[in-house]
Order: sequence, then C-alpha cells, then structure tokens
Amino acid sequence: MIPATLMTRVDGAMAGTEDPAEVAAALVAHLDGGHPDALVMATDELRERGAYLVSLPLLEEAWAAELDDDLAGRIAEDWVGTVLHGLGDRGGAAEVAAHLVRPAIQRGPRFAGELGHVFLAWRLIEAAAPLITEAVRLLPGDAALQFDSGVLRKLAGDFTEARAAFERVVARHAEEKSAWWNLGIACTALADWPGARRAWTQVGFALPPGEGDIARPGEPTPVRLRTVDGARVAHEVVWGVRLCPARVRITGIPCFPRDATYGDVVLIDGEPVGEAPGPNGREVHVLPALATLERGGGETLVAFSHEPASLAEGMRARGWPAADWTGLAGRLPQVAVFVEPTRRADEAVADLKKLDRNVELAR
Repeated sequence: MIPATLMTRVDGAMAGTEDPAEVAAALVAHLDGGHPDALVMATDELRERGAYLVSLPLLEEAWAAELDDDLAGRIAEDWVGTVLHGLGDRGGAAEVAAHLVRPAIQRGPRFAGELGHVFLAWRLIEAAAPLITEAVRLLPGDAALQFDSGVLRKLAGDFTEARAAFERVVARHAEEKSAWWNLGIACTALADWPGARRAWTQVGFALPPGEGDIARPGEPTPVRLRTVDGARVAHEVVWGVRLCPARVRITGIPCFPRDATYGDVVLIDGEPVGEAPGPNGREVHVLPALATLERGGGETLVAFSHEPASLAEGMRARGWPAADWTGLAGRLPQVAVFVEPTRRADEAVADLKKLDRNVELAR
C-alpha cells in the first residue's frame, strides 16, 4: 500500500503541482528491496486512481529490475495496457510492446507465448507475431499457441497456414467452438467446401444440402472496411447481405474503398468490432472484413447536389445503387451512384440530370 505522504504527492502529480517523474522516483525508492507484492499493490493503486503519468515510469523501472516470470509478465501487461487503455495511445502502446519483444523471447517460449496472447487480444499484431511464432516453434504441441498462430495467419491473409493450425487444434480439442469457427473462415477463404461444411456444422449452422458452395442470401450485415491511405478515418462501415457465416456481399457504397466496394464479396471475421443501428432499430454487430474474395466490377460516380437525399432516393427508384454521402468524413453535399458492369455511366449521368438539372459531377 502506498503511504499517505506519497499518495499526496501522487495526487499532486495528477493535479499538475508535482513532477510525475520525481514522484515515480520516490515510489521506486520506497519500494526498492521490498516484497514483490508491494510493487503489485502499488501499481494497482495507481491504476485505480488513474495516475498513469506516475505509474508509467514506475512500470518501466520495474521491468528493468530482476523479476520472476510471473511478476515480469504482469508488469509488461500493465505497462502496455496503461498506454493503450489508460492513455488511449495505440501508437505508444505499439512502441512499448515492440520494446518488450526481445527480452520476452529471451525468457522462454511460455513467457513469450503468454505475452503474445495478450498483445494479440489487443490487436498489437506486429509485437504479437514474433512472440507467438517463436513460442509455437519451440512448443508445437501446445494447442493454445497453435490457436494463436492460426489467428495470426488468418489476420495476415495466409489462410492455408491458418487452416492447418486450426485443424491441429480441433484434432486435440473437438469441443473448441472458436477453433471450429476460425477453421470455417479459413476453409471458406480457400473455397474448401467440404472443410467449411464440416466446420460450420460443428459450430451449429444449418447449411444448404449438397457438397459444394454453401452460399445463400441471408440477413443484412454491417461490415467494417479499411479505407485508402490519406482518408480522414481508418475504417468505414457499410452494409451487405450475409451469404454464409463468413461471407458478405457489399450492398453499400464505400466512400474511401481500399479493398472492396459495391457488389464485392468479402470474407468476414467472427469477432465483432462494434455495433450499428439495424433496420428494425436494434443494434447489430459490425464484423471486420478480412479479405476480398470476389470483385463485382463497375465504377462509382459522385455528384454534387443541393438536395442530395432526394436525389439519392430518386436514383434508387430508377434502379441505381445510390447513397447520400453528405457529412461523411467531412464530405460536402454529395450523392454516390454505382454503375454496375452491365450498365453504362452515361445512362446514370442522364438520370441524374433528369432528377436535378443543376447537378454537377465530381472530377
């Protein structure tokens, strides 16, 4: 427990009347030579108080000390977690995590694998990858490491290796639903329909009869897509139609398409990354796109209009996929119209001008 006199200084650091580094140094001096539990209790107190500017130098100093693996793992997790969750600084957390990789590997595969698992859960992929890769190389029979390795391969788009890793997991743990789900994703990406049918059946999905593709139109599903470099947002959410547990055909028109646009079929992950208001007013899970499996073709026209909502509605009534982009990531009053491969852009332009004689196309 932190003494009252030191806690007063901690409060001062939070209020801006004390130097956080000096307060942290005083805490280090107080804890030096004491029982490891005292360090754990002190970091817990600082976290609960939100005194991150004091706890960070304390955690850095603690990591440099000679600690057993259990305490070192806790300090490493607390250090990265404080930056990521406490300060909300993902870039800073990635830097700290990268700093921990080499010494974590030196502590052995168990330590590396456990820390890699935490980083993977926090989507600090660049730091998680070498830890898990090295751990699974030295402990290939560890099912938990195989699972994490499969997740890494899935996120990297290496679906052949991901399938192999999840096959190894379910061979030893047939009851592991999350491994079956991920196996289903990998098999779907590879168009391995026997493997996909086996995996999705184990998860509990009712599939169309037969031996081939399992696609059939399903419920509306929001999907998170990556955006092009330079966009004001890192991701955007568009709607699509679920074709199977791991595929969605995009029916929205993305503003900043990097990997997929209207009509494309994307592979989706099973872990939600948020929620979006559904057609019936209920919140619906947003699922991230992992890869684009099919390209629909076509092009997007963008038009400026003083009445974008009514223009978009009018174009949809004429059979054109259209969306009002006004206000999205700072966009001006704009309407997006998608021209499918079977139609012509000049037809879309003609319909736009029939509905709004003052419409102007973006160049």
